[in-house]
Amino acid sequence: MPTYQADAIVLRRLDYGEADRILTLLTREHGKLAAIAKGARRAKARSAGSLDLFARSRMMLAKGRNLDVVAQVERRGDVRHISGDLQRTAYACLVSEIVDKVLEDRHPVDEVFDLVVETLDRLNAVDRSPRADSAWFLMRILDQLGYLPQLQDCPGCGQPLPEASAWFSPLLGGVLCKACGAHDQAGSALSVNSLKVLRLMAADDGEMYGRLRITAELLDEIEDALEAQLEYHLDRRLKSLEFIRSLRH
Repeated sequence: MPTYQADAIVLRRLDYGEADRILTLLTREHGKLAAIAKGARRAKARSAGSLDLFARSRMMLAKGRNLDVVAQVERRGDVRHISGDLQRTAYACLVSEIVDKVLEDRHPVDEVFDLVVETLDRLNAVDRSPRADSAWFLMRILDQLGYLPQLQDCPGCGQPLPEASAWFSPLLGGVLCKACGAHDQAGSALSVNSLKVLRLMAADDGEMYGRLRITAELLDEIEDALEAQLEYHLDRRLKSLEFIRSLRH
């Protein structure tokens, strides 16, 4: 069988048969694809640890009739702090679910691959806030999809927005001015500080964002806006987000 190499991340895995696993992989070279790892669930399988959820590996894959086959795996990196922490695992699952939903099979997007690598590395760092890093991922993936929220001008009337508390509308795709915004609309309230942080995020100023100490209250507002924007454009509820919301409350 012809073979090819791939820099791959395990997004999902499903037990199959007595000892195999079917994997959903995100690869730099070939995009999202499905492959089978034969014998991966056996206790003595060399590849078992390299095929953990969210693990990044250099793989050799063989072309198969229905599914490609994982022939060799060389692990790169470490995800032990994700797998050992419920909250970090939940946010990693969110990253995985979003990427799985938005990417077409066999359609590589370098920027998305790099974003996933960066986000998983951050989620694996015990000195970082998984909530803040997940929010950054949401803004960046919205940008990649062309759904970056409007934060400078009101999407209702087009007037410049002042630095003031406001209302975020996922239907209109941004922050509404006082004249256009009403709390009986779908959406959520934003404080002036949350609007400032969102603008910083939209400007892709990761260095400044990393220095911020964002309170839980601000993160609540930022997450409400970004999650609503994403789910509106995907036109579906994300299972991982439902679980994360249950953890918050």
